[in-house]
Amino acid sequence: MRSIRSRIILATIVLSSLLIGCEDKESIPTIPESLIPSELVGTWLYQAATINGEEYPLIFVLQWHDGTESAQFTVSDDGTFLYEELDADTTVVWFESGTISIDGDNATITITSDTDGPVEPPDELTGTWHLEGDILSMTTTYQGATIVLSSIKI
Repeated sequence: MRSIRSRIILATIVLSSLLIGCEDKESIPTIPESLIPSELVGTWLYQAATINGEEYPLIFVLQWHDGTESAQFTVSDDGTFLYEELDADTTVVWFESGTISIDGDNATITITSDTDGPVEPPDELTGTWHLEGDILSMTTTYQGATIVLSSIKI
């Protein structure tokens, strides 16, 4: 009899703990909606680049590493990004990752790590973005030159 009673008490304690645990989870504040526009979320393949209106090869503008044939970047709704340089077999040759924040048509990209490890201090890039159809244009200024990178969502 004592064994059954002990099991009932133990079961009651476990059940009560589970119910209390559920109540605690419901009171946890919810994470606010993403500040990244849904149309930017996804993976983008670089297509073209211009400097002061003149077209330049992507390898020159993005300063690709040896073996790179293409480059893409992924924007997540949690504000993270991943830039990847790919070889002909789509194997990653180089990567950079970090955060992206959007304020209207302004974008700030903060690179916190790359293939070699943490980036200290983090690199920060600022510019604007514009989406026309399925073409994303990102514009920045570097050493007085206006650089525009065009990408397509894949």
